[in-house]
Amino acid sequence: MYSVSCLCCIILCMVKFVITEGAEKNSTFVTPEYIKPCYKSDPDINTCIINTFDHLKPYLVNGIEDIDVPSIDPLKIDSLTMENGRGVYRVKANFFNISASGASNFSVQSVRADVANYIIQLGVTLPKIEIKGKYDVSGNVLLFNLRTKGEFWAIFLDVYGKATMFGKEYKNKENVRFMKIDKMMVDFTISKSRFRVRDAINHGNVIGRAMNQFLNNNYQEIITEMKPAASSAIAKHFKSLLNKAFSKLPLKTWLPDA
Repeated sequence: MYSVSCLCCIILCMVKFVITEGAEKNSTFVTPEYIKPCYKSDPDINTCIINTFDHLKPYLVNGIEDIDVPSIDPLKIDSLTMENGRGVYRVKANFFNISASGASNFSVQSVRADVANYIIQLGVTLPKIEIKGKYDVSGNVLLFNLRTKGEFWAIFLDVYGKATMFGKEYKNKENVRFMKIDKMMVDFTISKSRFRVRDAINHGNVIGRAMNQFLNNNYQEIITEMKPAASSAIAKHFKSLLNKAFSKLPLKTWLPDA
């Protein structure tokens, strides 16, 4: 799922330019060195976007200070909440101080862009993601009440993430056009994973020790069951993040012939 998180940071950076003040028709937009712009009229715009990501990648490793984009490796997320009210894993999971390493090894595998309607779909792979942070989980698992909080570590191998954004155009009071994300959907698949938790409530007893064994023996079922909640939480988080960025980016800064 954190491949999607990485992917969203890449999208944010890809469209950033130095913006001058004034109405759209009188503005001059200068492209910084870390941006390779694409054009709406390009018949092979999908390839152009992939090349833009490849160009941007080395800048993301250390972060881009002038646009307040931190390093993607490690990728930091303050908090994330997932809630699943169906199936055998009915839980609410809050994660804090999340740090994900390995995002800089991303590779953009596919792009499908409908720029006329501001729809873009991206597919990204990552060979390995290591995650750590704090968690607080409550609910029911297999008819048993569950209450656990503490620290967690996880490794995900061969991750594939997909994000689809549906945008729409609007104008500000100066009649300058912008885009905002109206809807965002994410999905992911994971080939293998490994979990470890240090439970502050049940630490040292049989329940705490059994929890690690349960997570690792049933990871595929757990991921499948929790995927809709995880995807929804990630989409909500990054839709807000990206819209904040897009509100500062006139259309012509990232799509010059729009």
